[in-house]
Amino acid sequence: MWTLLPSLCLFAFITAFTPGPNNFLLASSGSQFGLRRTWHHILGIRIGVSGLILFSAAGVGVLVQAYPLAYSALKYFGFIYMSWLAIKLILAGGNLNKSHAAQPLTLVQAALFQLGNVKAWAASLTVVATYTLPSLYWVSVLWILAAFTVTGVLCNLCWAGMGKAASRYLDTPRKIRTFNYSLSGMTFATILPVLFQA
Repeated sequence: MWTLLPSLCLFAFITAFTPGPNNFLLASSGSQFGLRRTWHHILGIRIGVSGLILFSAAGVGVLVQAYPLAYSALKYFGFIYMSWLAIKLILAGGNLNKSHAAQPLTLVQAALFQLGNVKAWAASLTVVATYTLPSLYWVSVLWILAAFTVTGVLCNLCWAGMGKAASRYLDTPRKIRTFNYSLSGMTFATILPVLFQA
């Protein structure tokens, strides 16, 4: 397992840091609410992703892929939920008064969000298939969970921090609207391909 660890950590880093729905929503949360109020969102993501890895390790992911109806239900649930979150970004508008802004995602909401996150499912299935060892199966799963949690928290903090840094320049309603619309558009861009997957 030690020989696979550098490669595993790199895979976890690439998965967690590359643009996707989680990171765009974290950037938005960081800009609107700051890092402290975004912590529950970050922890929810990590719990949700850990759950997907455990589901994949237990074979649930393969079952979902094997049954078209279950796969379609999951796909459309994810699309609807992620679309709702993207629309919330648009509706946040350009209010400079943070007290009237929408609330950040709770830990439970962020964790449940992962059930419909196709990128998170794909990463979970791939990492379990690639980095588990038959002779030390559940031990290697624990190493995967540790790698994804540590790198994931750091990467998620970076995206929330970028949002927080951007908020210093969002000093007019127009700039805030432009920022929110941009993040919403990028979120939609990451989820629209889900509809066209076979």
